[in-house]
Amino acid sequence: MGVPQYRISQMVKYGGNVIDAYGWVNVVSPAGLPIRSIVGIRPDPIMFLAINCADVKQSEEFYNKLGFIRQDFPFARPNSGQGQFEPPQPNKSVYLAPSPNSMGVLLLQNKNKKKAVVPNPVLRSINVVYNAPGGDNGGAPVNVDPKIMDPSSIPVAFVPQEYLEEEIKLTAKVSS
Repeated sequence: MGVPQYRISQMVKYGGNVIDAYGWVNVVSPAGLPIRSIVGIRPDPIMFLAINCADVKQSEEFYNKLGFIRQDFPFARPNSGQGQFEPPQPNKSVYLAPSPNSMGVLLLQNKNKKKAVVPNPVLRSINVVYNAPGGDNGGAPVNVDPKIMDPSSIPVAFVPQEYLEEEIKLTAKVSS
């Protein structure tokens, strides 16, 4: 259930027991009815990958070569970062995406320029998904290992859209 005008504080005020609230709000009503809802129309989408950069300008040039261009900073809410739940775009950051309706990268200048940027080891690579010419790779094996590094030593891999769609189908079968 989406409740755009309802707030978690109102749930508590009227006797609701909020179990947790991360994207979804799980609450037990005063009458004991468990409810799972979204405060708003839908949960906030994943909008970009934030990257700490050794040099934002070099990183911007690198991502420009991959087809990413400056776009307006994306906001999930109509108040454009002026509300309490969504901050404005960080100063001196650059938001790049392949198109206005694509997920992009937010390039942030490393605060300590004397210290090298060390990518989080959990991040295997940034995967750039592309539509292969002709719509498929002709059945050839796909190698999605990272091929290049960005200027801040983050591996970048290129993944055909067809391959990604097949992986999603396989994952859905395993989890169901």
